[in-house]
Amino acid sequence: MTVHGPWNQLPNDIGSSIFELLDLEDRLRFDLVCKQWRSNIKRTPQLLWLMLPYDRNSQYLSFFDMCEGKIRKFNLPGSAQGGWFSGCSKGWLFLVTGMDVDDLRIFLFDPISRSQIPLPPLSTISSFKHSFTARHPGWNPAACIINGVEISSSDASQCIVVVKFSINNRILALCRPQDERWTIVEGLLGDEYYYGNFSFFDGDLYACILSSDEENNNQDPCFQTHSITLGSQRVNLKLISSTRPPTNLIFAADAGESILYYKDSFRWPYLVESNGQLLVVTQIYDRIMDLDDSDSDSDNGNDNGDRTSLFMYFQAATFQVKKIQTIGDTLHTTVLTGVGNQSLFVGAGDCLAVKNCDKLDKNCIYFLHDMDYSLHKQDYPLISREAGVYYLEDGRIQRCLPSITTQNHCLYMYWFSPNIKSRVLG
Repeated sequence: MTVHGPWNQLPNDIGSSIFELLDLEDRLRFDLVCKQWRSNIKRTPQLLWLMLPYDRNSQYLSFFDMCEGKIRKFNLPGSAQGGWFSGCSKGWLFLVTGMDVDDLRIFLFDPISRSQIPLPPLSTISSFKHSFTARHPGWNPAACIINGVEISSSDASQCIVVVKFSINNRILALCRPQDERWTIVEGLLGDEYYYGNFSFFDGDLYACILSSDEENNNQDPCFQTHSITLGSQRVNLKLISSTRPPTNLIFAADAGESILYYKDSFRWPYLVESNGQLLVVTQIYDRIMDLDDSDSDSDNGNDNGDRTSLFMYFQAATFQVKKIQTIGDTLHTTVLTGVGNQSLFVGAGDCLAVKNCDKLDKNCIYFLHDMDYSLHKQDYPLISREAGVYYLEDGRIQRCLPSITTQNHCLYMYWFSPNIKSRVLG
């Protein structure tokens, strides 16, 4: 008679091999069987989903699984329905419920377990109510100003949450889930600077800063470190300035110069962790502008800068990838021509590197960029969704992801990486 070992004491290599062959639903079941199975499995291969725009009247969330090629739907608990999702990080969505400024409630929300972790109210931010003077009808108040969120760990009981804002883009707000109020970081940037993308790496918070002043942009990239006190914890905030600006060169115009085409007009950096290193992936855009001739006066020598823009549109043109390393107060950068067998994902939500997924193209950058022009000029009803794949080998762009037309503003798509092993169970 054959004697088998205890079912809950599978050898590590056998348990890991079984786990890697399972689909998402069976991985969840495997993870819940017992502590031994959960501790013996290898780290789950990176899962990458595309969160589709959420309708406030819907009772579920929809995700497109990039590796499996199928739609996944998760029911929302009643307490989360009707809210707004203002970003995501490390398997958690940033959920805001309520429509009145004084009644807003903020949560970290896990769509798999449906767990909700409450965060301090935004009303503890001194400039909070003042920021909502520019709110748009029908929008959740928080959706008007919150445009970025990042957490330090997928373990919500130990993480640090940081958010940045659209209107006051020179401050950051940090908290831990158990805190009673947000800690505000301000006064570090001049009036011409603002925060871009940010990411936790090796225990520190890195943030890209950009300048709206062309003169400042002509300077070489610089690096600063600041220490932030968060209760009993100290967080190092490392600020990385933008690289040299694009040329912003007019490369085409119609006969009357009322429609102008600019080459390398705008850039936006993203921070991505890859193989234990931190990368800055910079997306560079071309721009088209339709100018209003009614305000121009050629006899008085007015140039294009004095004319009103009737229409403006940005389109991704190319990308740059740099590896960065900080030693003391010095920033070292190395330009990369490729990323090997990895697929980089940049845009709203999780920015990350994925490898060992046969369904994804390698040595390329999957990108998302939602531009709601109505936020910048009321005359623009346009929401532009830039989505596609950039191939580092030849600079080719394939726009193969769907661009969803919606009448509702602030309904964006996010890259979302669910975390199975470290989730909090409801």
